[in-house]
Amino acid sequence: MTTLNSTYAKPFLTVPEQIRQLRGRGMDCGDDAYAAEVLQRYGYYRLSGYWHLYRDRPVPPAPRFDGEGREIRLETFVAGTRLVQVVSLYEFDHELRMRLGDVLSTVETAFRFFIGHRLGRVDAFAHRHPWALGATRQEDPSAPPEPTTAHREWLEEYDRHEQRARGDFVVHFRQQYGPHLPIWVATEVMSFGVLSSLYDLMLQSDQEILAARFQVRTADGRGDRGALGNWLNDLRNVRNICAHYGRLWNRAFDVTIDAPGQARQDADDLLAPLADDGTNNRLYGMLLVLRHLMLSIAPEKDDVVDLADFIEGKSRTVGFGMEQLGLPDGWRSSPIWDRAFALDRLPMVAASLLDRAECMTAAETRASLTGAEVIDEKRIRTPAQAARAKKAAQGSLLRTYLKHDVVIEVELGGTKFYPAFQFRDGKIVDALAEINQALARSCGGSDLTDVARALLNWWQTPHPDLPQDVDGSDRSPLDLLGSVTEEEFAAVIDESDARGSFAVSDLG
Repeated sequence: MTTLNSTYAKPFLTVPEQIRQLRGRGMDCGDDAYAAEVLQRYGYYRLSGYWHLYRDRPVPPAPRFDGEGREIRLETFVAGTRLVQVVSLYEFDHELRMRLGDVLSTVETAFRFFIGHRLGRVDAFAHRHPWALGATRQEDPSAPPEPTTAHREWLEEYDRHEQRARGDFVVHFRQQYGPHLPIWVATEVMSFGVLSSLYDLMLQSDQEILAARFQVRTADGRGDRGALGNWLNDLRNVRNICAHYGRLWNRAFDVTIDAPGQARQDADDLLAPLADDGTNNRLYGMLLVLRHLMLSIAPEKDDVVDLADFIEGKSRTVGFGMEQLGLPDGWRSSPIWDRAFALDRLPMVAASLLDRAECMTAAETRASLTGAEVIDEKRIRTPAQAARAKKAAQGSLLRTYLKHDVVIEVELGGTKFYPAFQFRDGKIVDALAEINQALARSCGGSDLTDVARALLNWWQTPHPDLPQDVDGSDRSPLDLLGSVTEEEFAAVIDESDARGSFAVSDLG
C-alpha cells in the first residue's frame, strides 16, 4: 500500500453536502435543483476560485495577511453572496478564454511562419544544424565546434514532437523524402513552447530582425530580442491556461511580461504600462502585447479591441472590477485602443525585404569591398596603418555608392543592410549600379524603404522580354545577372523592354 506524503484531511462531500456547506457559510444557492446542476456541471473546486473574493475578511485586530504576505480569507461569505453571481463570473471567464484563445491562435500561427521563414532562408533543416542557429561551442580550438547543451536538449524534445506527428502533410513528407521535416513544416508540428525555445536558440541578428519587424525596440531603437523572447514565453503560458480551462479573471500570471527597452525609457510609450507591477503579470498586460502584435500581423483586425470591449461590458453586467484583470484607470485614453490606430508599416516592409534576399550589414558590406582603392597607395605604411587605410577606403566607397543612389539599402531597427547580389569581385556590379541609379531616381521623394522594395521587385520578378531559362520559364533580371557576364547582362537589358516594367506606382 502506498503511503501518501500529504496532510490533507478534508472529507469527501456529496453534491447535497456541498450545497449544505455553502449555505451554512452564508451563500444563497437558490433552489437545490439549480445548485446541484451547476455544481455537477462545473465542480465545487473549480467554482471556488470564483467565490474566493466573496469570502469574509478577518475583523480587526485579527491579522489580515499571513506570514507570507497573502491575504487571509475566512470560510464564511460576505452577506448577499449568491451562487448565480459566481456562476455568471465563471461563464464570463469561460467566454473570455474562448475569445482570447482565438487571438492567441492567430498570433501563434504567424510566429510559426516568421520563425520558420527566417531560418528556412539559411537551410531547409536549420533547426537541426546548430551552426545555422549559432548554437555551437568550441572549447578546443583544434577540434570542430560542438552543439550547445541547450540545442541538444531542444532537439531531443523536438524529435518527440516530430515522431508523434501524424497529419496528412507529415505523412506525405515522410513518404516522399524521409523521416525528418524541413523547418517550414517542422514549425507546424512543434508545440508553442518548443517554438519559443527555438527562437531563443536563433542567431542574435535573426532575433533582433524579428523583434524589429514587430517594433519591439530597445532604448536605442534596435529590435529588443530579449523582450520578444519573453513575450513568446508569456504567450505560451497564457495559451496553456486557456487550453486547460484555467482562470483568467483575478489572476496573477506566474510569468512576468517584460517591457521593451524603449517602453521602459519613455513613460509616454504605448507599451510603458508593461513596466508597472500591476500590469505586467495581469491580463491587461497580455492584451497590450496581443494588440501590439496584431497591429503587425493582421492590422485590419480589431479582435483585441473587441476583447477589451467585451471585458468592459461584462464588468457592468456581471459585476466585477476592471482592476481585477489589471486594467488601470484611464486605460481607454491610450491611442493603442483606438480602432483607427496603426503602427508604422515601414519596419514590416523592411523585414520582408530581408527575407527575400541574402543581405549583409554595413560592416560586412564595407569588409567585402576589397576593390576599394586606397588614396596615395604607394605611400609606405606599417601593416596596421595599411589596414586602417584600406578600411577607410572601403567605408568611403560605400558612402559614395549611397550618395549616387547606386546601391539598394534596407534599414531596420537602426541597422542598415545591403542585398549581397549587388556586389561582385570586391565592388558593386557596374551594370547593376547604373540600373539602380536610374530606377531609384525615378521614384521622386518616396521613402527609402519603399524604393528598396520597388527595386527588389524589379530585380526579382521574371520578365518575358528576357532570355528564357533552359526549362522555358521566364527569367528575372537577377536570374540573368547571375548567369552571364556583366557585359552580356548590360547588352541584354539595353536591348529589351525590361526597365519599362519598373512600377513606381507600387510604392507605398
